[in-house]
Order: sequence, then structure tokens, then C-alpha cells
Amino acid sequence: MTPLDSRPADPYAAIKAELIGQFALGPGSLHGPDHWQRVEETAVRLAQAEGGDVAVARWFGLFHDAARRDEGADLLHGRRAARLVGRYQARLGLTDAQLERLKWACEHHVSGQTTDDPTVGACWDADRLDLPRVGIQPQARYLSTAAGRARAVRLAQAPAEGRSTTS
Repeated sequence: MTPLDSRPADPYAAIKAELIGQFALGPGSLHGPDHWQRVEETAVRLAQAEGGDVAVARWFGLFHDAARRDEGADLLHGRRAARLVGRYQARLGLTDAQLERLKWACEHHVSGQTTDDPTVGACWDADRLDLPRVGIQPQARYLSTAAGRARAVRLAQAPAEGRSTTS
């Protein structure tokens, strides 16, 4: 076996499949896997732009809504998401500090707060920047990162038919 062969495989795909399989609202949910993917992609880009932790941002996209039980005001889904991270933590390849940041970001993403932490800010902003899927225009004042605020301004200026949360 070469050193390249001895590296552990990226567990992302397997964990994603498990989370989709247990997701109470099903794959077509407004808060389901398509949303998770968009949040992950945006969170990673924002984390890169802001000097945040890309690994935490990536996992946030996958976990933040995976424990939702309804499409409405499920105020405890963030806390459940943090517990879900705890159940998977041995497989995520994160340090203790990264795990704590991921759990905190998941638990508190429902609070409506902003933060100076570039990693948590990238996570929360990515979720908020996907609000057009439910007919809500993201407002720059509710975003934590400069890159997120700039994207919200671009979204607000884009013609309705050309809006995209991934640009």
C-alpha cells in the first residue's frame, strides 16, 4: 500500500446519504438536501473570502437543517443539529475546536444574530442568502460578513428572473 492509498476516504458522501435517509421532511423539502448543498457551496466561498474555516463551513451546510421536523418555525432544529454533529464527530475529521465552532454555528443559526467570527458568519450568511427560495430577499444588515453583504446587494439589484444565490 502506498502512502496515498493509506489516507482515509472523505466521509462526506456517506454521511450526506445517511442524513438524507433519516431526514424527517424528505428530499424535496424547502430545508432539505438541495438547500443544504446551496448553503454548503456559499458558506465555503464566503469562508474563503473572509479567512474562515472552510472545513467547518462545508459541514455546516450539510448539518444545519438536517434535524428539522417541520418547514415552519422549528426553533429547536439548531440545537438538534448540534447534537447530530456530536453523533457524527468521530467521522468528520475536525479538531475539537472546529467541532465546537460547528456545533455552536448550528445551534445558534436560528437566532437571527450576526457575528464577528468569519467562520460562523460565513455559515449563517450562506443560510440567509438562500432565503429567496422561500420568497424572502436577504437584507445586508442581517449578514455578518462583508462578502455576504456584497452578495445580498447584488441579489437585490439583479432582475428577478436572473437571481442566483451562488453567483
